[in-house]
Amino acid sequence: MPANTPAPAALAEVRAAIDLESEYVVHFRDGNTWVRPESAEHRQLHGVDVWHTVRRSGRYEAVVHLFEEGVLTLTSPSAAMRFIPTATYEERFCSAEDCEESTADGEGWEGLCGNCADRAEAEREAETEAADAGTPAGPPALPPYTTADLRHAATTVHHMLLLALDSQSGVGESLCDQPIPHTADTDEPRTWQSLGDEAASTAYNAVGKLLDKAPDLAGWAIGLATEDLVPEPEPLTRWKDDEATVRVHLAFADHVPADRRAAIYDALRLVLRSDL
Repeated sequence: MPANTPAPAALAEVRAAIDLESEYVVHFRDGNTWVRPESAEHRQLHGVDVWHTVRRSGRYEAVVHLFEEGVLTLTSPSAAMRFIPTATYEERFCSAEDCEESTADGEGWEGLCGNCADRAEAEREAETEAADAGTPAGPPALPPYTTADLRHAATTVHHMLLLALDSQSGVGESLCDQPIPHTADTDEPRTWQSLGDEAASTAYNAVGKLLDKAPDLAGWAIGLATEDLVPEPEPLTRWKDDEATVRVHLAFADHVPADRRAAIYDALRLVLRSDL
């Protein structure tokens, strides 16, 4: 990819550049390095989802830049994302497992970028020298980022992806063909759009308002994923005068047995019922 960053692109120019039918590889910036999200569902996006992300970028003061080969970047004061057409990614980016840099510098070989090629050559030389000296090679270099760095970056990307949903059009596009849950198992299942334009629009607006009021749980969600915890479907709630005053969401590791989970639920119910 070119080293020089072009001027910020206009929204119409970006829309024309995005192929809505193509798949795009997702990168986020971690310090001086581009990396891919750990979550498989966020490592690649459909073109229409990339367009929704860009269209919502004004909410977090992000600037869009267009590069050659259809690559675009989305940069805010606190984070940066890059979207690369899959064909471009396979042809123009480093084949090393932990590297997401471009091979456009022309200094690499065998699908490696210049830095990875230099590193591979240095490792070969070190192994040869160690073998000749009869001593083992030294310890490997420190990784460019830590697990905590990845967790923080994943939280940032999770939040940015949630912001990509357009509450005006995105809700309708997402729900129109979905069944209304309470009718799904009846003799007359209905979709949201079957309500008719006016009733469906009212429902979509109500869903949009809930999304706007929903708190940012990105850190909580990434924390569960990091620690391999699975949230329970039903929370515990303390009620007062028919209003919820306290709500507790639980998550367990797979190895926690059912009787232990039940005991924890029972103990927390006693706490929530007590006069605190």
